[in-house]
Amino acid sequence: MASGILNVSKPAGPSSFAVVRTVRRLPGISKVGHGGTLDPSADGVLPVLVNAATRLADFLHEWPKTYLASVTFGFTSDTGDREGHVTPAGDASTVSRERIEELLPTFRGRIDQVPPMYSALKQGGEALYRKARRGEATERRARPVEIFALRLLDYEPLSRVGRFEVDSGRGMYVRSLAHDLGAALGCGAYLSALTRTAVGPLRLAQAVPLAALSRAGERWTDWLLPMDLPLQGWPSVALDAVGAAAIRRGQSVAAPSSAAGRYRLIDPEGRLLAWAEVDAAHRLQPRAVFPS
Repeated sequence: MASGILNVSKPAGPSSFAVVRTVRRLPGISKVGHGGTLDPSADGVLPVLVNAATRLADFLHEWPKTYLASVTFGFTSDTGDREGHVTPAGDASTVSRERIEELLPTFRGRIDQVPPMYSALKQGGEALYRKARRGEATERRARPVEIFALRLLDYEPLSRVGRFEVDSGRGMYVRSLAHDLGAALGCGAYLSALTRTAVGPLRLAQAVPLAALSRAGERWTDWLLPMDLPLQGWPSVALDAVGAAAIRRGQSVAAPSSAAGRYRLIDPEGRLLAWAEVDAAHRLQPRAVFPS
């Protein structure tokens, strides 16, 4: 059974879960997951993990992400984007490229960010968007996120729309960033368009359109990327037959170093067998073992 990662170009419209459902209908696929939600109104790179690769989802979430975002000033949206109820919020006539540029340093680096009410983030065991749809007022705590780079590409004074490129770590909401920019300028703002152009090494230019993938039949594997792509920067340990058999039984093997860390474990045929961590006894303890 083929396992790996698909770099899917999600169109605006379907949810990330709808993309997963489409991929699950392809022949030879039993397990599917995605590596980072894109809102229905957003488009761009959506990593989709297939079969055994679903066990590596956490490592895809560690990859940095790059976005192209359009932000409209002078209005707010109850969802933070164009899908919600958009209302006038303030005078944006004084907004200029210079004023925006002056603000950007305060949004770079590690910042605290309040997630949007309409989000899949769970509070009390339930997604916030479900509470929002019932009209419940829910206090949302700010969370630390990291914005590696934030650039204003252009600003159109007539439409009052700014285009930004954002590089960020996990858990950052571009909708919240747009809202906070508008609040800092005193006029309100919402996210009017969003394209994710990269997730880690996955680039939009190389992504397979969802429509092409859904028509591919058995040929979907033509776009399958290696399952160990998220682990390729890790040190590896090549195991002999005895060591590989021990790992398959869930047993630990001797670590090449006593230093803490994560390793790729390679079987005698050169295939990814497992990933493991060095435990307190300085042994490699398998955390996930993959089928041969």
